[in-house]
Amino acid sequence: MADWRPLILPREHGIWGLLAGTALVGLPLGHDCSGVPLLVAAVAGVVLRQAAMGRTWRSFVVIGLAGVLAASMFWLTWVNAATNAWIAWCAVAVVCGVIGLGWSNRRSWGGSASAGVACGVLAGAVAMAGGAPLSWAVTASVALASHLVLTVPLVRAQTRGDPYWSRLAIRCHVIVVLAACVFWVAGQIPSGVPLLFGIGLARAVLLVDNRRPISGSPRHVGLRELAWMPVVAATIVLSLRVSAC
Repeated sequence: MADWRPLILPREHGIWGLLAGTALVGLPLGHDCSGVPLLVAAVAGVVLRQAAMGRTWRSFVVIGLAGVLAASMFWLTWVNAATNAWIAWCAVAVVCGVIGLGWSNRRSWGGSASAGVACGVLAGAVAMAGGAPLSWAVTASVALASHLVLTVPLVRAQTRGDPYWSRLAIRCHVIVVLAACVFWVAGQIPSGVPLLFGIGLARAVLLVDNRRPISGSPRHVGLRELAWMPVVAATIVLSLRVSAC
């Protein structure tokens, strides 16, 4: 089993947060579980990408099995989805994911940001497959993608000594808060979304405060962000559902 584990489990700690955000936002917005196969396909895609880094016969076995699983899950989604609009969303997510893979090879934070955008769009695809309204899917995907993109400089600010990342994390949070407030005033998004990013800004300030550092190893930071994800997802989902009442 030890020989198979590196081919199946992702090495990046952040991938679990990305998948968790996609599931926790996309599934509750739908009217049924038609988006579950699409999530399974996403997990299979992650496993396929992980196995592709290997050069042994085991890696080719995992690639084949993951490919068959992903294809069958796409077919199952196509059969059971409330609408075929999820296909276009999924295509955009794949394109963003491919771009992220290219950037990640250059150690650019743009690669991680593109992965966040891909998962945000994928959450919209899962919601649409489950029959969620288009307005919900758009708002949820943009909100989740924004959070995931903001997480990149915030995590690097906690794991690296360069103050550049701390400044970038705070500035990006401020920009997103202001943008969310503008859309809320215009009546385009529910009040819970700007509130979420306002709390996120306060949290970011605490996390990168040099006078009271509470950062840690990449693993601890990743687990902390993973624990924060249910709060983010619940706020997005409840905001949309309450606003519709």
